[in-house]
Amino acid sequence: MRAILFGLGLTLTTTSALANTTDQATQPLGTSPVRIDSVRRGERTIEPTLLQIPTTEVTCDGATIGPAYADDLRIESTRHYSNDGSVLQKPEVVLNFAVDETGRTRDIRPASMADPIDEIIIPARIPSDQEQAALAAWRFAGGPRSNCRLTIRYIAKPVAEASRNDLLRYFAVTRTRGPLRDAVAARLAGPDANCGGDRRGGRSPRTVSHPDDRIGQRPPPGGRSWTVLRWDVDAEGRAVDVETLGSSGDAAFDAETRRAVSNTIVQGGVPLKGCVFNFHRGGDRLPAPDLPEREDDPLQNCPAEVRSRFQARGAPDSFPVAFRERGIEGWALVRFDLATWGQVGNVQIIDAQPAAAFGDSGRRTVQSGRAEPSNTFGVRCVVPVRYVLPTNPVSGEPVRGDRSDDSAAD
Repeated sequence: MRAILFGLGLTLTTTSALANTTDQATQPLGTSPVRIDSVRRGERTIEPTLLQIPTTEVTCDGATIGPAYADDLRIESTRHYSNDGSVLQKPEVVLNFAVDETGRTRDIRPASMADPIDEIIIPARIPSDQEQAALAAWRFAGGPRSNCRLTIRYIAKPVAEASRNDLLRYFAVTRTRGPLRDAVAARLAGPDANCGGDRRGGRSPRTVSHPDDRIGQRPPPGGRSWTVLRWDVDAEGRAVDVETLGSSGDAAFDAETRRAVSNTIVQGGVPLKGCVFNFHRGGDRLPAPDLPEREDDPLQNCPAEVRSRFQARGAPDSFPVAFRERGIEGWALVRFDLATWGQVGNVQIIDAQPAAAFGDSGRRTVQSGRAEPSNTFGVRCVVPVRYVLPTNPVSGEPVRGDRSDDSAAD
């Protein structure tokens, strides 16, 4: 018999931070890439900063393989040197995973987790959410694979020694705010740049043109692409000398973003040089893998009456952020005991897909649950916690927005 998936199926819904609909998929980031004054004020602040440049290696059953699709990993930054002044590199991140028959990655687990015997028990702290989310969007050819491993090693570089490609990846993929991003943008803009201000050189727009998302090749579900442009503005407010500094490789989309910038007109004035901006777009929503059937648990004692008593409602921010931003859904199977006085205990994650990060969030959701006191207790109850992005009822696409605003229990 199939084991009881006890109680409620918690469904956590949130809005996607990725641009998944046609009308928003290519909107530029909302912060200025170049703020000359803040760069000058922050010179001492960013001086000791190191960029941690990731490199990757993938093996399956010990053999090195390459992904059919992989987008760029974030470049992190640190401010630490050793006591002797030498550079400290970020420790490597190792993720174990499998590939299903469609080429999609699943069973993504930090390598520090012990290999399961008959079920997956996920510990309380899950590192590397950003890396897990990126790997969840990768694809592999050649059919199902097991015993796969992604090793991410970091090369630490002072900002002043970073290559242009490093700076582009930090600017477009990491997408932070603050003095470091401003300093990186100033490097990309060139020594004569004066295009400061919040947006478009601080000039109010007269005509705004957005790229057509139908042009070029959209990333696969959960994936991301980017392009960085630099241009000048003449006295009449028209963009001139528009060029692509770098991108994730979609030449058609690069050309379309140049067209959009060229057709955008701002208020006239003193000519501006070195305006820098990046456009990004994401693939469609990536649904969670199917929930598996489970065998009966002979140690389970979880009467149906417990189902009506137990209540848990996930917080709006419990959807793992790195996955929400990419539009990747997931689930966790959570096991717990319930005392007669209503307290939840012995909470464990027995499975989470496509990555362990969903298990960490699922644990917190169930741990926050309570029940009315009763004479009935529950032992080894199992509840599925689903992380679902809401869709537009007309288009079927995820609704726009950067933060989750709804969570519900079935």
